[in-house]
Parts: sequence; C-alpha cells; structure tokens
Amino acid sequence: MKNSIDDIIIKLLFDRDETALEKIQTEYGQLIKYIAFNLFKNSDVAEECLNDTLLDIWNSIPPNKPVSVSSYAAMLARRRAIDRLRKEHAEKRIYPGNSVYPDVYGELADMDDLSETVIEGIELSRQINLFLGGLSGTNREIFISRYFDFEELDSISKRLRISKNSVNTRLFRMKNAFKKQLTEGGYRDE
Repeated sequence: MKNSIDDIIIKLLFDRDETALEKIQTEYGQLIKYIAFNLFKNSDVAEECLNDTLLDIWNSIPPNKPVSVSSYAAMLARRRAIDRLRKEHAEKRIYPGNSVYPDVYGELADMDDLSETVIEGIELSRQINLFLGGLSGTNREIFISRYFDFEELDSISKRLRISKNSVNTRLFRMKNAFKKQLTEGGYRDE
C-alpha cells in the first residue's frame, strides 16, 4: 500500500501539484519531525525541519525520482537537522551545557565526507542497507540508534546492557568499516 501512496505522491510532484506536500505531511510528517526532535528535543525546531524538508522535496522532485518517499524524506530531514546543528555550533550558540547531544556533532564532523558528499547520492541508501545488512543485530541497533536516532551513548549502553566503552568501540569499528565499504564502492575521502 505504501508503494501506491509513494507512486501517487511522486506523480503529483512531477505534475507540480502542491497537494503532494499535504500527502507527504499526512503520511510522513511525524517521521520527519521525530528525526529533528530526537536531536534537538524542541518541537518548534522539529516543525521547522518538517517545513524545510517539504521544501527540499518540492525542489528536488523532479528531477530526482526516489523509490521510497519515506526514505528520501528521512534522508533530507536528517541532513536538515545535521546542517542546523552544524550552523548553531559554528555560530557558538550551542554550549556543552545547553546541547542535548554535544558529542554527536563531533562524531558527525569526522564523517564530513559521508554526510556532505555521499548523502547527496541516491546510492547512499543502498550502501547503508548493504552495510547494515552485514551487521549483527546488536551492532545494527547501536549504529542506527547513534547515527540515525542520535541517541546518547549512555542510553544505548543501558538499554542494550553493554558497557559504554563497548558501545564506543563498536561504533568506532563500524564507522571505519562503513568508510572502507564506501571507499571500495568508489567514494573517496576529500
């Protein structure tokens, strides 16, 4: 059923019919806001992220024609949330005492080549799925919880009942393995 909804939404976008945005908001609005809210814990920021993501979708389809509107919207929402975090950090508006996840920014900054260059390509979702499919269930949950849901290390550690050091070590190894996979797939560090 989702595929037919996605097909309808994409057709409306290609026809430049603004009702597509209403359908996206109805179907995927909560998902988009959830992504931003998990990073900022602020419903106003989540609402702004939704609006920015809808505009990004409107401006990028066409020419892009994603297979899954929800995945595409989630990718754009993550990018918007990360860009906002970087902007706020650059403007010195985020202080370690104020930020909900001050250390996520640093980890993502180390992956600039992934979040800036690779995320632009539609191939990224295939690469991520391929990478995640090769992980154990626990490692997959750790990776998704940290880099997609922006969950704190302490929270992941407690929920999965493994040490924080183990979570950190696993994330480090997975990040390096993912970078290696991307490099071997033709993506290069710049």
